[in-house]
Amino acid sequence: MTLYSLARKNIVKNIRQYMLYLYSMVISVAIYFTFVSLQYNQQLHDNTVTLGKIESAFFAGSVILIVFAAIFIWYSNSFFTRTRKKEVGLYALFGMNKKKIGTLLFYENIIIGAIALMIGIGLGILFSKLFMMVIFKIMGFSLEVSFNLSSMAFLQTIVVFAMIILVTSIHSYRLIYRFSLSELFKAERKGERLAKGSPIIGILAVLFIGAAYILFLNPDGFEIIENDGLRILTATGSLIIGSYLFMNSLVTFLLKAIRKVPPIFLAGKNLLSITNLLYRLKGNVLILTVISLLSTVTLFACTTTLGFYSNLDHISKLNNPYSYMFNLKNEKAEAEINSLLKQEGGNELSYSYQLEYLTMKPGATGIPRVPEFFQNMLISESSFQQLMKLRGKNVSVDLGRGEAIAFYDGNMDVKSDPFTGKKVKLPSGGELTISKYKSYSILNQGNMLFPLVVDEELYKELKTEITPEILKIYKVANEKDLSKLDGEITEIVDPLTGRDDGVIYSSFYEQYHYGMETYGLMIFIGGFLGLVFLAATGSMIYFKQLMEAVSDKGRYQILRKIGIPEKEVKKSVARQVWFVFALPLLLALCNSALISYCMGEFIQISMLFPFTVCLAAYLLIYASYFILTNYSYLRIIKPSS
Repeated sequence: MTLYSLARKNIVKNIRQYMLYLYSMVISVAIYFTFVSLQYNQQLHDNTVTLGKIESAFFAGSVILIVFAAIFIWYSNSFFTRTRKKEVGLYALFGMNKKKIGTLLFYENIIIGAIALMIGIGLGILFSKLFMMVIFKIMGFSLEVSFNLSSMAFLQTIVVFAMIILVTSIHSYRLIYRFSLSELFKAERKGERLAKGSPIIGILAVLFIGAAYILFLNPDGFEIIENDGLRILTATGSLIIGSYLFMNSLVTFLLKAIRKVPPIFLAGKNLLSITNLLYRLKGNVLILTVISLLSTVTLFACTTTLGFYSNLDHISKLNNPYSYMFNLKNEKAEAEINSLLKQEGGNELSYSYQLEYLTMKPGATGIPRVPEFFQNMLISESSFQQLMKLRGKNVSVDLGRGEAIAFYDGNMDVKSDPFTGKKVKLPSGGELTISKYKSYSILNQGNMLFPLVVDEELYKELKTEITPEILKIYKVANEKDLSKLDGEITEIVDPLTGRDDGVIYSSFYEQYHYGMETYGLMIFIGGFLGLVFLAATGSMIYFKQLMEAVSDKGRYQILRKIGIPEKEVKKSVARQVWFVFALPLLLALCNSALISYCMGEFIQISMLFPFTVCLAAYLLIYASYFILTNYSYLRIIKPSS
């Protein structure tokens, strides 16, 4: 019998033992193939205007998936090989040399990998159309989704996982060379040291996490850090260090403190679970820290993308208060657009306005925040007030000579005032001082404009030197449903917008649906990767707990022999598994809630609903992993019949 045929017989006879490892590989392949199928889907590319974003976003997502798939499979392979050390030891005991045992393990891993690759791709084919329908729905498309399979998706999946399977197979091959015969039989009897908890390091953990929270919540909390990028980097680093110290020392210190309270500690289930945790915690510090940080990133990323998507209407109206806004420098084109807006029976025109403005030469402001190529526009007080009245805003303006009002310029930091106090040079040689700032847009964003409102007398003086221009503004009631009208207007505008002569054109419909595509893509990729991260974190705990269950089986048998009831054993296991699951989740919950709140304050949108939805989905899947882990743990330590 050849080693290859022996490997096949081993897999067939011990299929239940191989199922856990096969499952992890199948899931990894199916997720990756589904994702790259969307990446190369021609229908998606043909119907989106965010083509560059799609390619870059999917490429970044596929790289992240490769890394996590490799880690996930490696981790499950490590668990699988550890459970088979005694079996490998028996092969050696019966006279099989190390090279043959290594080759046997190599063949087994290759066969399992090939099976997983075929099943995973098959599942990916089934799910690819479903996910395509989901992504079209959230991007706002009402299209019939065709069944589209890409040869590149097949090739990329096969190449990536062939490399991962080859590496893990070599890892299995080398297993026999890393252990002696006695080590293989005693691999699960290695003693574990009691974790040490220090009150000093525990205090440091609280200080690091507290410093991170202050930096996130209060930008002025540490005046020595003025740069926003450096502040966020410092806060992130402090959070990582604090999380590690929290897991490494503070939790151990608290468990030891509980041990000194006899009424709590000596209760049967607590005695077993707390003692076991104290011995196990030292080896779990790194993985619990990584899981808490991964969970933080996952919850924050999913909350942010869902927050942008659910607040898209608010964001679009903040950045684009008008349905159409244009100065095409072409009377015929403008007349055609005006005719279209009035002729389309389904469009209820809320208001229209012709805004007069003066244009200064590019770079005239001298403000670093305003690029030199922006059009600098001056608007009179009276025009501003009339426009605001049409928008339903009662604004009282009383500007002195040489004063101006600046407006929100589309930057994500809505709350900040970057303009008040800044000086602007006038064509006449004088200066304007920006004395007020309004946190809303006076014009649609995206046209590289910098509008300022000045007092009436100054505007009239400058009007004698600068020829005024007219900006046509239209507000349509059903502006999110103007597909036909917008297409007709775009045909007129496209030949004109390429000229560099101050042409202005903006469409709410175009910007809104561009946002739908962009944020829809973000939420899909963020949600998809979030599920992968969640599966990775849950699986890491799952495999780690099962490794410990294999090692603890003998201990629980001894506990049963000395009279510990089975009910107490089950409660002890549940408490131990619950603690390992709950600890990183609670820390991640606090961290992600704080960071999501700060992001919401920064961009002035509510993150409560998105965070609640993401947390509910996270807890649901996380609870499923807990139930599965607890069940599998009990099954492993179950007494032999």
